[in-house]
Amino acid sequence: MIEVQRILGKGRGVVAKQHLSKETVIEIAPVSVIPAENLSALDKTEVFKYYFVRPTEYDENHSFRGYLVFGLASLCNHSDQPNAQVSWVEDEVGLWCHLRTRRDIGAGEEVTLFYTNIDEYSRSKFI
Repeated sequence: MIEVQRILGKGRGVVAKQHLSKETVIEIAPVSVIPAENLSALDKTEVFKYYFVRPTEYDENHSFRGYLVFGLASLCNHSDQPNAQVSWVEDEVGLWCHLRTRRDIGAGEEVTLFYTNIDEYSRSKFI
């Protein structure tokens, strides 16, 4: 359904290989939770670009946890008007990231997400 491609001006990104209808689950991937006290160390590494922050936990005091997704959702680029979203689902095996379309996405269209911590990117040397 999706593949990684080079996106002009952005680097790697995720693109739909076929038409994806609204509410399609594109990917389900395992997640590792990073405690808030460990994030400042990761923010100085390349990993900064790849972990998620849950909107319900985000604050500017960095007391939020990070969520490292082991799937292609971690390569989706930011958009103020995203066409996809992440849901967090926990079961007996652990925490999972469900990447789901918010609207129809055409074949060849980039799959984008809204980055909760987008303001952190302007301070990072890794972007």
